Amino acid sequence: MVTTGIAGACKWLTGNRAVMWLAVIVAGLAIHLLLWQFSEPPNIFNDFYKANYAAAEFLWEEGLRARWPLTEPGGFSNLPILAWICVPLVALGEEPAAWTFLGFGLVATLGAWVLLTRLAQLDAPRAAGLLLLFLISGPLVNSLREGQSSHFILLLLVVGLLQWRAKRPYVAGICFGICASFKLPLLLIGIYFVLRQRWRIVAGGATSMGAVALSSAAVFGIEGLVGWYQDWVAPFLGASIPAFNVQSINGFLIRLTIDVADLRDWEPRQMSTGLRTVRMAASAVMFATAGWLIWRGDRSKAPLRAETSGASPRDLTEFTLVLLLALITSPLSWTHYYVFLFIPWALWFGGQLPLPDDATTRRLMIGSILLVTLPIVVMSPMTPSWYASILAKTTVSVWLFGALLLFVALGRGLRQTATISPARESTVLERVG
Repeated sequence: MVTTGIAGACKWLTGNRAVMWLAVIVAGLAIHLLLWQFSEPPNIFNDFYKANYAAAEFLWEEGLRARWPLTEPGGFSNLPILAWICVPLVALGEEPAAWTFLGFGLVATLGAWVLLTRLAQLDAPRAAGLLLLFLISGPLVNSLREGQSSHFILLLLVVGLLQWRAKRPYVAGICFGICASFKLPLLLIGIYFVLRQRWRIVAGGATSMGAVALSSAAVFGIEGLVGWYQDWVAPFLGASIPAFNVQSINGFLIRLTIDVADLRDWEPRQMSTGLRTVRMAASAVMFATAGWLIWRGDRSKAPLRAETSGASPRDLTEFTLVLLLALITSPLSWTHYYVFLFIPWALWFGGQLPLPDDATTRRLMIGSILLVTLPIVVMSPMTPSWYASILAKTTVSVWLFGALLLFVALGRGLRQTATISPARESTVLERVG
């Protein structure tokens, strides 16, 4: 009786578009504003102040005389030339600059939602559902509160996918290259396109990444690039950070060995030989699984692959699988990176991914959404105890667990496309648009 009533209410709500949008916007904004009251970080715009603004202020004062490092240790972490993007904000002053950066971020977030509805071809009820997910997303609130750039990168990723689907692969590659310049784990996407021999996309990515690297070398010298690498790449290649907001296999494994007080420790630690072995084995299994599924699909008679340079349904599934791999297996993957998972969720909402239409897929996808959307609450110091130790080793990694559920769902989809019969191919293609 209750289930019938809820179903009837949902049907009525989706049938009344104005009421539906009003309910989603009001409820979503209320939850979003509530999350801002207790979400990480405890000090608003923490990353913006210590990284982007600090580096921009240094460049404002020093100009082209500036040399690496641009900030104190733990501050600006991107390639040096990218710090110039925020230099115009310095004229506003520290606090107005942060709020202006937030304003740009909200516009970028809204743009990402609008373009995702177009990419996934969502109808009004599903577009409203995606908007609600945006408003209540813990990683998105975290990215906005930190003054981070992950929501800007989400927008660029969506633009890149739209360009790819529109058969403009070089422009798509430029977008993906810019994304990888800001978020190094996304370099895996470039490796994927090289292995797939999508050379026009590779050329676009090489153009944008090469421009960033060469301009950094021209302005800051080779020693600036070397200094950046030594400060922000080399220390994390063989180490792990135990902090709660590192959501990767590395972070999960190192947290198995720490005290609860170390959940707010952002210094890289060397892993034991045993943990390194487990990390390498887990990553190898995931890469091997993804590689096998992609290879198996190529050998099938009905791969659901477009003959042109545009992105086919299977291309989108492979892309999102590689995007997941980049987050899960990276030595350093912050929780706010998980805003990128709006892409596979939206594509699934719109039926753009050739996933099995069964209860298992729905459970995996809904499970991933529920876990990854959870708020990232301020981590108060916990008194060492048996239950605190369990929490530190389990629930602190729920966003990673949600990503793993999504990985399984996408893997099942790729496995299906590799075994689909030619008679069913046209039906599946029609279903995914």
